[in-house]
Amino acid sequence: MDVSQGGSAAGPGKDSDKPRWGVTLFGLIFLCAGLGVLIFSPLATLYEHVSSAGWGRVQATLQQIDLRSHRGDDSTTWSVDATYTYRVGGRTYTGHRVGYDAGSDNIGDYQQQLVSRMRRISAQGPVAIWVNPDNPTESYLVRELRWKKLLFGGLFGTVFAVAGVAILLVGRRRRRLAADQTDILSSQRYGHWVFGFMAFMFLSISLPGVLAVPDELADDNWLILMVLMFPLAGLWLARLAWVSRRNWRYYGPMPLSPDPVPGQVGGDIGGRIRLSRPEIEAPWQVTLQCVRVRIRSGKNSSRSERIIWQDHQSPYVHTEGTGAVVAFRFTPPADLPPTDTSGREQVLWRLVLDGPQEPVALERTYELPVEPGTLASAVTLPREHVERAERKAQVAATSAAAEQIDVEPWMDGWRIRSRAGRNLGFTLAILIGGVFFAGAAIGLGVAAASEGFMLYVMAFFFGLFGFPMALGGLFMLGRSLDVRIRQQQVRSVRAWCGMALWRRQADLIQAGQLVLTSGGSANQGHRMTEYFHLEVKAAGKQVRIAEGLAGREVAEAFRDNLVRLLRLS
Repeated sequence: MDVSQGGSAAGPGKDSDKPRWGVTLFGLIFLCAGLGVLIFSPLATLYEHVSSAGWGRVQATLQQIDLRSHRGDDSTTWSVDATYTYRVGGRTYTGHRVGYDAGSDNIGDYQQQLVSRMRRISAQGPVAIWVNPDNPTESYLVRELRWKKLLFGGLFGTVFAVAGVAILLVGRRRRRLAADQTDILSSQRYGHWVFGFMAFMFLSISLPGVLAVPDELADDNWLILMVLMFPLAGLWLARLAWVSRRNWRYYGPMPLSPDPVPGQVGGDIGGRIRLSRPEIEAPWQVTLQCVRVRIRSGKNSSRSERIIWQDHQSPYVHTEGTGAVVAFRFTPPADLPPTDTSGREQVLWRLVLDGPQEPVALERTYELPVEPGTLASAVTLPREHVERAERKAQVAATSAAAEQIDVEPWMDGWRIRSRAGRNLGFTLAILIGGVFFAGAAIGLGVAAASEGFMLYVMAFFFGLFGFPMALGGLFMLGRSLDVRIRQQQVRSVRAWCGMALWRRQADLIQAGQLVLTSGGSANQGHRMTEYFHLEVKAAGKQVRIAEGLAGREVAEAFRDNLVRLLRLS
């Protein structure tokens, strides 16, 4: 049976046909900001320096020179105020302009050094200033170029201008692809550009700080070494850009042709992914996810994702021409939400493709348009492939279940042990999160004694989440469960760090009494791991016999194997 595809592929969704004015406006804001910094900072300074090259030196009396501090939200900047008098052509003039700088900044200690130097010179007599011979009212106390500030302003403006140009080019390319490309391209098509741009940003912006390191170390300011974290981060991002670019060039664009278009909640979500290389002998896997996205705007804007449903399968991969085709077909539950990219609460459907790991690891992600419907996909997977994939998945799930939970003969029954310390990453995430919130609650409570009642309120809410999470994580870290089943009798012992806490018992007569319950989930990147407990329902109560099974397939395989071992009907 061959893989076939009916219908013509359409674009990724209705929104792809709309002009992306938001991207253009965003790019123009960055471009204008960068050009504004370049024009009004380094270029304006250089213009003033060149245009004042013909000014003459005149002796002046320095009446006053002071260092002014300007405190902001998170830093203090400095400026210099001065008053001096001078005579040109028999007339007396008063000047206040110190140099090219019109505002305040905290780039180095130039202002402090200037005030100290000018006071020392004026104590010995008149100071030499610069005066425009064509207009004596124009003058400078000093005519000096601050190379550190010029470099900082130039880099800052260039970074923003380059960012604006990059955003405009990306927006233009996306519009062209939306018009010309009927297939869906993966999210990684811009990955190397994004990483490269971020590397450029980190390296460029940190350059003035890096150049200042020798002078700061000479003044015993060892904290300046913290600045080196930024170029190191830039180098790491540059490596990510190189790896992403190598991956893209090795495997090619790998466009996805969906079928049906759009995908159907209540029907099928399928398609074909074209690969430019005939790499079919690999542990291929596709994962379909329904993701809820929450966007919070404002001063502390953020974007969070939560995978509300996922399923995975082994796709059918076969050669076609000089490349290969990866075919897949899912039938998601009809009660899941369709794609919705409007508002602050959004829903995305994402397909994650995993393929060969050597010589270049392959992972691609695609965002699919999905709507309610019952359309079936024309993509069909060979029965032999489906059966073989199901057998392999069953073997893998059974093996994983045996690794997670110990099952061994005991007398004329079975002993089931859920060891302590399993699922360590999930447990530590809960514990660390709880410690963080609990610590914040304690700190806010201490500060509230002097800062006011509102901090008590914040401490209460932080503690409301933090202390239960911390205690729960600590309990999960040391918990274990020892269950013995014999002659339809289930006896369980809950322990923590080897100490028995409580005992439970129940009668287990038929398979229907074994139920899977949710034990939470953890997201890592584009992956969600669900955890399950296996419990016995009897006499209006539930007695847990296994816990922390990672993965629905693993939990179901463990339950089915236990039914066979206990010969339940």
